[in-house]
Amino acid sequence: MGEHNKLQHVGIIMDGNRRWAKQHGLQSVVEGHRNGTRRFIDVCSWCIDEHIPYLTVYAFSTENWRRPDDEVKGIFRLMEHFFKTEIQTCVEKGVRLRILGSLSRLSKSSQKVVREAEDKTKDCAKLNVQIAVSYGGRDEILRAVKKMYDENHDRPDFFENLDEAGFENYLDTAGIPGIDLIIRTGAAGRKRTSGFFPWQSVYAELYFLDTLWPDFSQNDLRTAVDWYRGVVRNIGT
Repeated sequence: MGEHNKLQHVGIIMDGNRRWAKQHGLQSVVEGHRNGTRRFIDVCSWCIDEHIPYLTVYAFSTENWRRPDDEVKGIFRLMEHFFKTEIQTCVEKGVRLRILGSLSRLSKSSQKVVREAEDKTKDCAKLNVQIAVSYGGRDEILRAVKKMYDENHDRPDFFENLDEAGFENYLDTAGIPGIDLIIRTGAAGRKRTSGFFPWQSVYAELYFLDTLWPDFSQNDLRTAVDWYRGVVRNIGT
């Protein structure tokens, strides 16, 4: 395996929960999200098995706020339930959680729960997991620019000497390596990344499969990882 094929960071766009619920005749699409949450726990274990140190998942985008109110509320109830009941599992597995995105849009109770989850797992070291909640790639870059300006607007020399590494310090993923492989489930012909960390994934390999997220298996992950390791990566050469 060549140097460029070293896999440090996998990103997953977890698509297909709603379609899965409809296929299984469930009355509420929230049940699809519930099953998707269970799959997320499995994937953390599988990434540890594959010796992948970083995993980033797309849980809820800025555009998802447009969904029906009962679905949005159901998703956040599930999220709070997950962080309250599964956090010990994360600690036992050695999974460190970071929650990224426009968290100011979350309710106070949701903000409190996710920050507690981050604090309780901060010393875990087997797998670093970033969960994108109320996240959009353009929104992240705009927030980074505003934060950078607020902190440095009186320092013209800062902007004259700004480079990519300096800008990355203001992104949600500061200190986290770029994404090597993006997997999108439930693609069904959709070959797009839908605003998933555009800055961090400029050199990511893209892997699409039609399998709906709750049906994603360990073999699916292993197949994607093997595919990635066989790709010839000519990054700028």
